[in-house]
Amino acid sequence: MRITSLYPTATEISFAIGAGDEVVGVSHACDYPPGVEELKSVTKPRFDVEELSSAQIYEQKMETNKSFGSIYRLDETSLWGLRSDVLLTQGPGEFTLVSLQGVRAIAEGLNPRPNLMILYPRHLDDVLDDHARVGLATGHLQEAKELVHRMRERIQAVEDAAKRGSRRQRVAVVQWLDPLLSSSYWVPQLIEIGGGRDVLNTPGLSPNKFEFEALKKRNPEVLVVAPEDMRIERTLTEMPLLTDRPGWWELDAVRRERVYIGDGSVFGRPGPRVIDGLEALAWAIHPDAFPQPSPDVLRPL
Repeated sequence: MRITSLYPTATEISFAIGAGDEVVGVSHACDYPPGVEELKSVTKPRFDVEELSSAQIYEQKMETNKSFGSIYRLDETSLWGLRSDVLLTQGPGEFTLVSLQGVRAIAEGLNPRPNLMILYPRHLDDVLDDHARVGLATGHLQEAKELVHRMRERIQAVEDAAKRGSRRQRVAVVQWLDPLLSSSYWVPQLIEIGGGRDVLNTPGLSPNKFEFEALKKRNPEVLVVAPEDMRIERTLTEMPLLTDRPGWWELDAVRRERVYIGDGSVFGRPGPRVIDGLEALAWAIHPDAFPQPSPDVLRPL
């Protein structure tokens, strides 16, 4: 079996179910598990994010998505050379990584023609189902079922412990800093399972743009900042976008020292590590009921 993944989430799933040795190609954005960057990359960025601010990254994503239908450039020649049996990619979203129409057209012309699998989760059950779907497509269904079983056990353990905690607390997870975007899709559900109440969004919905005044009005008791696909160290350099705003020190979460910075890839990618994100959120909400997560996942500001 020869697997090419154009989607970081699909890459993580493939390795987690034991199909990592069969992955022959990835996107340039695939960065987990460690070492995956050494595999053949079949995409290139349309712009470099390293020197751009959050506002500039967002603007570039909007403009690039509008102009090209995706924010990655697909290397068709490299894809042809890999002779993949399975091609994993992302469904449509706010920012499409690679053009689904383009991927379909290329896949139809490849010889052999790969099995094209599209991952498009919106709820936590979708996330778990996608693990099984990737397992079926790659010949690792049993391993995928076992992984999903372990993930469900961890979810249930968090839910049970959270129910024994105090009342549901007001929680906000910020998915982008400029403009301000709420968390989306499965993350509000993680908040609920962990014993909180998302004050910015509802499970299954896309991210909301919001003004800081709205955050002040909803006054979260727990605030997690985890910009999509952004590492904690980079997020810390961007935090003045929040902390310099008038009224920051009035937020309950700030006054109670319950502001946290999270790894955006853990919370924002619907792969195996999303359960690490759930457990981290549960600790932030009920620190007496859960163990403190790795500082690479979530840490106090």
